[in-house]
Amino acid sequence: IGFDNIPGSTDIKLKLKDGDAQTVSYPAEIGGTCQAWDDGVHPECRKGEDDAPEWCKQRWCYVDPCACNLEEKPKVTMYLPESTFTGKSLYYSYETCGSKDYFTKKYNTEACQNQKSKDNCLELKLKSGNPKCAWTGTGCFGWEIVEHPLCKKVVKTAAPKSAATSPRGLAAAAAVAALAAFFAF
Repeated sequence: IGFDNIPGSTDIKLKLKDGDAQTVSYPAEIGGTCQAWDDGVHPECRKGEDDAPEWCKQRWCYVDPCACNLEEKPKVTMYLPESTFTGKSLYYSYETCGSKDYFTKKYNTEACQNQKSKDNCLELKLKSGNPKCAWTGTGCFGWEIVEHPLCKKVVKTAAPKSAATSPRGLAAAAAVAALAAFFAF
């Protein structure tokens, strides 16, 4: 989503594998560009090169879910669960950065995509009480991807899939989303 060079830090409360919680300071601009944000910062990623999980070195960023025409849909962040971008939940994507998502299935167990039934999908809520996820009939995704009017409009106008997976295609999809949002009002 393109925020960069922001001084300071963002404290994030992480739920660790053993069930404990730990507050970790990430750069204030976390997720603003494609980087391996967890490498050397997340407690699981401080174990040394050979012992750290594979996801530690993977690049990811926050994205506008309405501008992503990717095969692997972005996920609602667990790091900043109440944060929003342009009025929508904050979503992250590894695919946007050309990386594989080794993180979500094992570490973000409450990700919408990890819910295999309609009931499990729809019971997930944000702290505000708003729905976190929506059921498509075949899968569970972030609410905005399925229900938000801007996402529905952008999906119809986004670049073809093959173009959208290239960096230039991603920029074009983001530009289409921005223009669609601008002209919708």
